[in-house]
Amino acid sequence: MDLDVESSSISQLRSHCETCFPMMDEVVPIREKYVDLLEFSNFNGIPYPVIDSSRKPRRFLADFRYSWSLPLSHDYPLVEKEVLSSKRVHKVISRLKEQNDEQKNRAVQFFTEISARLSKVICRCCAYILYKVFRRLMDKLLVCKEEMNQLKQAEQTGIPIVYLPLHRSHLDYLLITWCNWHFGLKLPHIASGDNLNLSGLGWLLRATGAFFIRRRVDPDDERGKDQLYRAILHSYIEQVLEKNMPIEFFLEGTRSRFGKVLTPKNGLISNVVEAVQHGFIKDCYLVPVSYTYDAVVEGIFLHELMGIPKVRESVIGVFRAIFSGFRQSKQCGVVRMHYGRPILLTEYLATITASLSSHRTRPVRMTKLASSFSYRELVPWHRTHSETVDDRTMIRAIGFHVVYEAQMMCSISPVAVVSCLALAKWREKVSRSTFERDCEWLCENIISEGGDVVGYQSKKTKGKDLADYAFEKLKSCLKVTDEYVAPRESHSSFIQLAYNKNSVICRFSIKSVIAMTIVSRSPNATLLFDEIVEDTLSLCDWLQFEFLFCRPCDSLRELVHNVLSSKDWSHPIRGYLTSETIEEDGFLDAGDFQIGGTVRDSKSREALQFFANLVRPFIQSLYLVSSFVSSERCSTEPTSDNNIIRQLCQESLAGKISLPFSPLLESINSDSFKNGLRILKDKGLLQRSIPNSTARSSNSRLTELISNLERVLEVK
Repeated sequence: MDLDVESSSISQLRSHCETCFPMMDEVVPIREKYVDLLEFSNFNGIPYPVIDSSRKPRRFLADFRYSWSLPLSHDYPLVEKEVLSSKRVHKVISRLKEQNDEQKNRAVQFFTEISARLSKVICRCCAYILYKVFRRLMDKLLVCKEEMNQLKQAEQTGIPIVYLPLHRSHLDYLLITWCNWHFGLKLPHIASGDNLNLSGLGWLLRATGAFFIRRRVDPDDERGKDQLYRAILHSYIEQVLEKNMPIEFFLEGTRSRFGKVLTPKNGLISNVVEAVQHGFIKDCYLVPVSYTYDAVVEGIFLHELMGIPKVRESVIGVFRAIFSGFRQSKQCGVVRMHYGRPILLTEYLATITASLSSHRTRPVRMTKLASSFSYRELVPWHRTHSETVDDRTMIRAIGFHVVYEAQMMCSISPVAVVSCLALAKWREKVSRSTFERDCEWLCENIISEGGDVVGYQSKKTKGKDLADYAFEKLKSCLKVTDEYVAPRESHSSFIQLAYNKNSVICRFSIKSVIAMTIVSRSPNATLLFDEIVEDTLSLCDWLQFEFLFCRPCDSLRELVHNVLSSKDWSHPIRGYLTSETIEEDGFLDAGDFQIGGTVRDSKSREALQFFANLVRPFIQSLYLVSSFVSSERCSTEPTSDNNIIRQLCQESLAGKISLPFSPLLESINSDSFKNGLRILKDKGLLQRSIPNSTARSSNSRLTELISNLERVLEVK
């Protein structure tokens, strides 16, 4: 049977965070099938989802007729007068004092540089063109009607909406605007980097809602130029929201190069929070958004993942990329859009502040990897170790909460399922039938974790159908015959498989780290559960820039306990682990973590090995970075991080670095190496005297870390 990609394993819309919003008791809508936006014009729009199946589509000039007949009824006023006359801007200009007229002229220039000039005529033309573009790039573009209805209800309240999507592809800029147009929602103003303000194309992006912001602002500018720029940008965002126009920006700041979420940036979300706190706008809705692609149109970022600097966008580069993307039909496959439930920012401010203020976890007692503070105190949303929650901590917490929700509501592509098995379980040749059975096993595990696999229905869909669908998309990475499946032995193939695989890890991140701490011990060793918990928290600490293990309102220690005491791990018959306590009680109780246990059997150890292999490449990357910066191959003089990363990538692939194990090819990438340098600096194991630079370190704690990582990586 063919995959029913419009169906979902989740029968209801994703609910709110029960920890933060326990009083929200409204009825959760039932989710029906996804609808394909690419089909709307064939039936002249909205009747398509409920149309009589006997009615045939009208393809004659359908896209043209639909694009010009669908109303764009909302207004999008310019806010130049309001921004330039705002108190914030006047205050900065008066503070600069000298050359007042020059500063006013500069303020006008900054507004012109930033602002969008949304044109309904241009939007209609682009909507028609995007029909042709998307049909070439995608099989289907799916959205959930019930999610769109929630957005409509939120918009009707008169409170502005802030869309906060994850960033995977340049297509992300277009999808929310195009989707809103189909459902009659207001088109958002989209925050874009000034690198996209290209000659000949910048005006087009402005006309479709883009406003441009500088990627770097110098806070030490003596003439106050950047200070005035920030005031104009802040006032612009306030005025757009005050006029009840939606805004869209990417919390991650840039596209993910390795298929997993990035830690959020604070800049733009802090402007929105400040606008609400100071009463300039009454409130706004925060809406997380995520996308599921079979493949991004840009392909894998192999050059960047090898440390080669990103080439700045250009008009020629844009047209070259468009031509390259059009060479392969349906390159993106099935694309799904996911909208989270609109939550008022004031509710976030109240509940997260209370949660961070009242939640106190005891310090983690590390058994192997030393650290001074608890996980909660060390993760990036909490830096001050103070009794009160300051604004910066709260803003970071909101950002992390939204990004976490966005990653957890994202569907998993069949391509990601197959890539995950190819890397984490079957790196060598395996029979096709065995591989297909494992596809079903992994999909059932994803569903049991509250996830959804595109086209997979529990106990109905065959692993063969799902695997066949993915194999067609992974011809360049996998050798597939009627008898066997095997990855192609090349760095680019493993990197592409890893990119796909990394979207699955969020479902098993805590499980994977727990499994890593277990399989690193001898097969017959007695497991002391308390030590397993402490080692897990420690590894999560060292991987905090790789994954978002939990929300700011969660206790990671409690989540680890919950996993170890769940039926999959502690069931007396089917669980992965055994112990006397488990046999007596049926499950492992919260107070029984001092009791020892063992891995039940070889099948259980095989499952644990699979979960451990999800995070093993990232631990290897940290080991490679740590051993390199402490070796003679690293210069004693500060060297730019980019050069360090590039050298590390090249020498690791060439086998010039002596290691006690053979590194997995996907562990050699600039994204993981960059995060490795970042965590070492954050922990004080590397000097931070010169920004974005690294020198050789002889810190004794670094030597201890290397030794402990060897233990975790099973190096005897």
